[in-house]
Amino acid sequence: MTRKTLLMLAVLTALSAGTAFAATAPASDSPHAPRARLDANGDGVIDRSEAAQHPRLAGKFDELDKNKDGKLAKEEMPRRHGRGFGKNGHGQHGMMTRLDTDKDGRISRAESAAGEGKLASHFDKMDVNKDGFIDRADHEARAKQRTDEWFAKADADKDGKLSRAEVDASRAHRMEHRGPRGPMPAEKPAN
Repeated sequence: MTRKTLLMLAVLTALSAGTAFAATAPASDSPHAPRARLDANGDGVIDRSEAAQHPRLAGKFDELDKNKDGKLAKEEMPRRHGRGFGKNGHGQHGMMTRLDTDKDGRISRAESAAGEGKLASHFDKMDVNKDGFIDRADHEARAKQRTDEWFAKADADKDGKLSRAEVDASRAHRMEHRGPRGPMPAEKPAN
């Protein structure tokens, strides 16, 4: 055998040994191993037996179980790092978390009136489903409304489908009014 062949064989052996080791390494040794699921049975709630597997959660179970049904629903679970409505605790979503004084995951009319800013004056507009609270469901409904409005505007031939030309025209219109980055300029009233 030539020296080149032996060297190639050694490299391939080393690579295959590394691959075999990686395939047999236990997942828990990984620094990014997923945490144990709280909802072990996948029923959408955490019961006392599931919480017992996590001492910190078990210690606060009765405090967190707001409706005292012996289960923790997603809305009853504590939020991490001051997050509310799925965002990072800054801006509007941070404000929503601060205003949620009873920590039920939604903002009532009374909570909005007690807060700073214009939220109280926009409460009716933001309460899309008209249930008397601003919550994730309202956020999702408003996002769907905006998407539907955009689609209707972009669908120039009103066939219920967007062609590449319609998408490109919508994007060009947006860039024309906004530029590649930054907010839309305030619309000027017609003279």
